[in-house]
Formats: sequence, structure tokens, C-alpha cells
Amino acid sequence: MSLMKPKTRAVPPEAGFSIVEFLISTLITLSVCAAVFTILADTQRTASYQTEVQTTLENTRLAMDTIERYISQAGNDPLKVGFAGVTITSATQVRLRSDLTGSATGNSDKGDPDGDTSDSGEDVTIQYNSGARSIEIVPGGGSAQPIATYISDFSMQYFDATGPATTDGNAVHKVRVSITGATTLPNPKTGQIFSQQLSSDVSLPTRQ
Repeated sequence: MSLMKPKTRAVPPEAGFSIVEFLISTLITLSVCAAVFTILADTQRTASYQTEVQTTLENTRLAMDTIERYISQAGNDPLKVGFAGVTITSATQVRLRSDLTGSATGNSDKGDPDGDTSDSGEDVTIQYNSGARSIEIVPGGGSAQPIATYISDFSMQYFDATGPATTDGNAVHKVRVSITGATTLPNPKTGQIFSQQLSSDVSLPTRQ
């Protein structure tokens, strides 16, 4: 009588990932995530750079417009009081005075010229703050007020009626204003800083 071995049932392998498959899928997922994060970071850097470019353009133009306006009215003295319209401190600082308004009763900033330079916008100092990269306006007796930031360079040259440069405020006939605006962030693609330079020759009103 022979003994027969009992039949055994084959057990199928458990479904799921092996450790190798898991590691491969994890590596692929991490690679995709890294690529996505890189794209997002590049997009953010580009957006920040473009924002600075636009701000630099606007600030440089605003600074030039404001300075041109003050210089073009400096020395306006219709009542012949005899104040100094231009007082030169340096190539980056100048005091400008004019008599524009003040005769209106109850409102010193309105009306016709009143014979003094104490009304709003009649006595200002324009100066460059290199530490803050800004151009500032200092009203007479007041504190500095930035009118434009992202300014990397600013200078003024003063010329008399015959053309040569001068340091005598009473002889100033024309002021050459040069402003350079620049971003603090580099272009993400080229690594270069964006900059814009503006230059303008502005004549004083009574000396045109």
C-alpha cells in the first residue's frame, strides 16, 4: 500500500509594488516635482524682475518731470524782491526758490505771487540719497521726501548765459539734469541689471 502525498495548492504572489518599483516611482515623482518647482521659481523671478523694470521706468520719468518743473520756475520773481533763485551746493544738491502764489486771502498756496518764497513748492532743495538710491525733495524748513527710488545715479551741471559751466547760482542760465534708474534684481535669463538714463537741459524762466 503506497502512501500518497497530499496535494498542495499554489499560493499566488501578493499584489502590489516591490521595493524596487516603489523606489523608481518615488524617484520619478521627485524629479517631476523638482522640475515644477524650478519652473515656478523661474516664473516668480521673472515676474519680480519685470515689476522692478516697470517701477524703474516710472520712477526715472517721474523724477525727471518733477525736477524739470522746479528748475523751470526757479528764480521767478515778478515783484522784484531779489531772492536767489538757485543756490548750488554740489552736483547732486541744489536749492531752488521762486515766487508763484500766496496772495489769496485765507489760502497761502493760491492766488498771484505775494513777494515771498514761503508758500508750498516755492523753496525746495533737490538732493540725491545714494544710500537709499533715491532722489529727494526737501521743502524749506521741512524733512526730506523721496520722489523716486531705484535711482542709481543723479547729477546736475550748471551753465551760464554764454555756455561754460558755472558754480555761481546767480549766473546759472541752464541746468543739465542726468538721471539713471536701475533695477536691483538681474534679468533671470541674462544676469544683467536693467538701467535707463535720461538727460535734459532745463533753462530758468527769467533767463531763457
